[in-house]
Amino acid sequence: MENKKRVSNSNNTSRLFKDIISLIEQSRQQIALTINSEITLLYWKIGKVINKQILKHKRADYGEQIVTKLAQQLTSALGRGWSKQQLWNCLRSAETIQDKKIYALSRQLSWTHIRILIFINDSVKRDFYMQLCQREKWSTRLLQERIDSMLYERTALSKKPTKLIKKELALLQTENKLTPDLVFRDPYVLDFLGLQDTYSEQDMESAILKQLQQFIIELGTDFAFLARQKRIQIDEDDYRIDLLFYHRGLRRLVAIDLKLGKFKAAYKGQMELYLKWLDQHEKKEGEDNPIGLILCSEKQSEQIRLLELDKGHIRVAEYMTQLPSKKLLTQKLQKAIAITKKK
Repeated sequence: MENKKRVSNSNNTSRLFKDIISLIEQSRQQIALTINSEITLLYWKIGKVINKQILKHKRADYGEQIVTKLAQQLTSALGRGWSKQQLWNCLRSAETIQDKKIYALSRQLSWTHIRILIFINDSVKRDFYMQLCQREKWSTRLLQERIDSMLYERTALSKKPTKLIKKELALLQTENKLTPDLVFRDPYVLDFLGLQDTYSEQDMESAILKQLQQFIIELGTDFAFLARQKRIQIDEDDYRIDLLFYHRGLRRLVAIDLKLGKFKAAYKGQMELYLKWLDQHEKKEGEDNPIGLILCSEKQSEQIRLLELDKGHIRVAEYMTQLPSKKLLTQKLQKAIAITKKK
């Protein structure tokens, strides 16, 4: 009897210990978030004050003198952390982030995130990264990788007129509404697969599954893997979908077909068959129609235009198994954006 009491007391103490540890951890996380938010707001407010001083005199050389002297005075009074560069960062944050946005941003992104974002000169591109960073909860490292890999330029969104881009970003911010143009990219950079010069579709598929986490990061964090070589039967024929995913934001099944060579018009009919089957047999109540992604080594722009694939539920994108130089990638994407906007 005595032993049973001891065991019971021990169990109660163990549960009590775990409950208290849980409360402490929750409190620590909340404190960390509050501190981060207050620090970000402080730096932004400092930038606002400096900005008023510089704008009042409207002289760049005077502004430089103020910031340099202020940095020296703050460092002398408060110690490290108040360099001239840090004050310019504060100033830049006040110039690029509106009053109505800073409070929400400070609760979701760290000052390090914001320090990266504020130096993107194009305001539309900056807003794109800002919103996706909040939505997908990117680390600062992942945010920098996304910018370096020119994610914005690789989305279908970037090829639209500026007015439409702003409209879609506004819907994402106010209604949390994602569109396929925000989700799908072209090209996809699959250098992490480690594929050699000669490989088969099966080799590529196997490499993707081995590096599934990296592949999903490249696709976007809302993608959830469902199946490989998904078997479907139509009449007496068997077909297989290379990869099947579900996108939580779009609320759609996403069928991915891997092709080694150039895009061919026949791929459209094959993908349409897959999507019709998924729509009838796999789509759940409340989901939107399935969407298809054909990944090939080279697009055929004229064929894709004539087939009007950009207007339906099928996307075609190139993939790169080796990351090209930033200069080459920039040239390729700028050319694609210019051609699309011209059309």
